[in-house]
Amino acid sequence: MALLNVNNLYKGFSGETLFRDITFSIDEKDRIGVIGVNGAGKSTLIKMLLELEGNDVDPRTNLRGSISKKGNLKIGYLSQNINLNKENKVFDEMMGVFSNLKKDYERIQELNLLISTDLDNFDNHMEELAKLSTSYEQAEGYAIEYKVKQILIGLSLPEDIWKNKIDDLSGGQQSRVALGKILLEEPELLILDEPTNHLDLLAIEWLEKFLKDYTKAFMVISHDRYFLDNIINRVFEIEGKTLKAYKGNFTDYVIQKEAYLSGAVKSFEKEQDKIKKMEEFVRRYKAGQKCKQARGRQKMLDRMDKMDDPIISLRKIKLKFETDRVSVDQVLKLKNLKMGFDNKKLFENVDLTVYKGDRIGIIGKNGVGKSTILRIVNGLEKQLSGDVIVGDRVEIGYYDQNHQGLHMEYTILEELLHNFVLSDEEARTIAGGFLFSNDDVDKKIKSLSGGEKARVAFMKLILEKPNFLILDEPTNHLDIYSREILEEALEDYDGTILVVSHDRYFLESVVNNIYEVDESGAKLFKGDYEEYLSQKNNIKLKNEEAGLNYEEQKKLRNRLSSLEKKYENLEKEIEKLELEKEELEKEHEKYGKINDIDALIEIQNKIENKDIEIFEAMENWENTGEELEHLKKDL
Repeated sequence: MALLNVNNLYKGFSGETLFRDITFSIDEKDRIGVIGVNGAGKSTLIKMLLELEGNDVDPRTNLRGSISKKGNLKIGYLSQNINLNKENKVFDEMMGVFSNLKKDYERIQELNLLISTDLDNFDNHMEELAKLSTSYEQAEGYAIEYKVKQILIGLSLPEDIWKNKIDDLSGGQQSRVALGKILLEEPELLILDEPTNHLDLLAIEWLEKFLKDYTKAFMVISHDRYFLDNIINRVFEIEGKTLKAYKGNFTDYVIQKEAYLSGAVKSFEKEQDKIKKMEEFVRRYKAGQKCKQARGRQKMLDRMDKMDDPIISLRKIKLKFETDRVSVDQVLKLKNLKMGFDNKKLFENVDLTVYKGDRIGIIGKNGVGKSTILRIVNGLEKQLSGDVIVGDRVEIGYYDQNHQGLHMEYTILEELLHNFVLSDEEARTIAGGFLFSNDDVDKKIKSLSGGEKARVAFMKLILEKPNFLILDEPTNHLDIYSREILEEALEDYDGTILVVSHDRYFLESVVNNIYEVDESGAKLFKGDYEEYLSQKNNIKLKNEEAGLNYEEQKKLRNRLSSLEKKYENLEKEIEKLELEKEELEKEHEKYGKINDIDALIEIQNKIENKDIEIFEAMENWENTGEELEHLKKDL
């Protein structure tokens, strides 16, 4: 069943067509990846579906396209602009998704008290309690805290920030909280705009699994090819001002597009040959004996619905990294490196030797200090201890993901002329090769988009001609096509590369060693990303074989599952006991006002007994938590 139908959408800006003739439908089980160059209109299309952007009249037809949705369709949208209550704590903000269930829970607690105190309305209370309890259980109300915790852990948001205000988080952490909220809502149609931004590899893999298991439809704008390959069954590509749909994942799309272009090019060339012959006939005979036939051919040409050229001529950046001189064999040595901030350790025991020609990809969880290692090597941070030894004749070219090496108040032209010995004409020619033409070069760096800033940074790297490239998240802000150009340029580069990246496709294409960093140190894996995964799996299997056999593993997992349920139930029991104690304290206050001594003594005894129950439940809860922690370490 179709959730949404789109017919002949048109959108224009400042008299220019952004896209036209956009037609597609989204069904209940669709998993759609939306791709296209930066500026093709992907985010604009999504906003039109959400009625955040208007649907324009096509000037060619004077008709307006249509968007029709299934009644009461629930859409969840994660944009690149975060919409959170900055004053809320992280856990409370996430729990806000279940505000209605929380009210139901509070009412269930009230009814549990009323059925023992308001006997005159016992039947009514019981009936309401039964209905409410059933709907609460069906909505998995007793598992909402567990769900929130699983999402937070999966998105690499550590427990020590769950009680922090949203406003105190980094931009990347806020993005992950926003993503987590959308996932908890489980809408019929989930729309995610660049969801893997700000996620580390573990979180990306977790999100992949979540979306694979998602039982409803989703639509994802992404430039992450590895991610798209693992989660989608359809591709929507916006190209040449229109949209074409392909079946399958990203790899299937690549194969189908090549086949489509092959056939379409032949048909286009055949039609062009036919048009050329007709035009030649008209030109030759329009004034001769065959003028009547010539006029007929001209009418046919005028009425012909001509094919567009299937080969879209995209303007591409000219990226070629060259070196001025050769470095020594040992390019870089990190020895026992340790770093931390504000009494918090980032990493220690980091040892790495980089040799000429190495291509090393640094990976690890967010916050472990991968980018900090690159900044230390470049002299932008000072390590707490350890040595950084850069070899002779090593010329470093550093790409910073935050573009701090660019002067934000300079124009593009000023940035080039300030850093390199160039004439004005030479600088403009170079900028043109990076798609900055005419008045573009007079734009200030601070006004540029992320992708445009990236192009300026790469332009500077090309001109520096370093023999050691240090790159921090170089594919951020780049579309798929620009990523492919960067990969090709780095494959042809004859210098040394050290790169931090979460883009697995990029790592697979560019690096030949993986360096995994964590708090206690780092480990070097020989080979590309696929070989790294294989080695990690082998290590895991060997550890399992050396430690526990299959049956013991199974028993431990069953015990873990049982303990997790017990832990949740104890949390609920403690919450229930504390609510019951609050009610007893209210009664104590009520009878205190009328000085009913007998009632006060009886209630005080109940409160003391309740305290004992709470203490015992808390002790049981803490012991269960400790056993859980030990068991998780064993597994």
